[in-house]
Parts: sequence; structure tokens; C-alpha cells
Amino acid sequence: MATRISVSVKGMIGLDDPDRMLAELEAETGLTWHPEPVDEGRVLSGGVVEVILVAVAVKAAEMTLEATVDAVKRVVERWRRERLEPPEATVDTEAVPDPERGD
Repeated sequence: MATRISVSVKGMIGLDDPDRMLAELEAETGLTWHPEPVDEGRVLSGGVVEVILVAVAVKAAEMTLEATVDAVKRVVERWRRERLEPPEATVDTEAVPDPERGD
């Protein structure tokens, strides 16, 4: 089994913020992250936006799952502290079939 790590950000964010957070998460964890569509879609008006970023950690990863999730939480908190009005952010994990083994 693998673990799906998802970061959900909801609130006032800039147009380039999701890309910046993706880059920071990839640099910190060594995982490949991608955005997932959200029902509201991306809003270009500067209104409240929800963005979900996802990565899948497999057991053979260089970092343990706990260390990876801790690194993700550090990136998210650092990212939130840099904003005058920090958006809501959550980090969730979920067991999923291992994409490399086809579980």
C-alpha cells in the first residue's frame, strides 16, 4: 500500500501561490506533487479559492511517512505565516493501492 498525502488550501491566494507551494513541497519532500480539480475551479477574480495539492508516498520512499508528513506540515505552516491573511490549510493522509506494484 501507498499513502496519498493531500494539502487543501482555501482562502485568499494569489494566482502563482499554488505553483509556489507545489515547488516548495517537492523540494522539501522529494515527491512529485500535482493539483487536483476542485468543484469551484480556479477563480481569477482574487476571490476565495480552494486548491488541493496531492502526492503519493510509497513505502520504498527515502523518507519515512511520518517524516514526510511532518515536512509537508512545516511547508504549509511556513507558507501560511508569509501571508497577511493566511488561508485555511489542512494536511490529510489516506492509504491507497501502490501505483508501482498495482495493489
